[in-house]
Amino acid sequence: MSLAKLAVLGVLMEKPMHGYELKQYFETRMPVFWMINYGSIYPVLKKLKEEGSVAAKREVSGPKGKIVYEITEEGRREFQKILKERIKREVYIRDEFTLHLFFLDYLDREEVKDLLLQKKQGNEKLLAHLIEKEDTMRKILQRYRFSAVERGIMHVKTELEWLNKTIGGAV
Repeated sequence: MSLAKLAVLGVLMEKPMHGYELKQYFETRMPVFWMINYGSIYPVLKKLKEEGSVAAKREVSGPKGKIVYEITEEGRREFQKILKERIKREVYIRDEFTLHLFFLDYLDREEVKDLLLQKKQGNEKLLAHLIEKEDTMRKILQRYRFSAVERGIMHVKTELEWLNKTIGGAV
């Protein structure tokens, strides 16, 4: 099961939602560690529906109406099974940014410095946003969900520390 499917099913464990609600959920409750765009949400929902993991129902409200997706019992079982399996086996760090870093020697030093400065600025903005929203998230998220946000904040802080060291030193 793809990580996008796992994430969508995990969110639908909470309550039935339409695509826009799912997108909003990812943006407001998971911004530090998981983003998904509309171009990914709907194909994932379609695939989950085909597999029997979600059911779709048209909700009539307004001129168009919305399709609301609800996790099925089969989807709940599959989600829990995959989550347990992935947590047990995911012991290595799979990080796209670190993969990119590994190959930076193939770029010009000034270009690398500019890229790292841009990354630093992005991380600083993200950290400021997360710190601003931290109290709200603490109130609305369940225990482990908020713990995941805290872990994400720690990750951003550590990455900023590394960026400052790297930009100030060897670059």
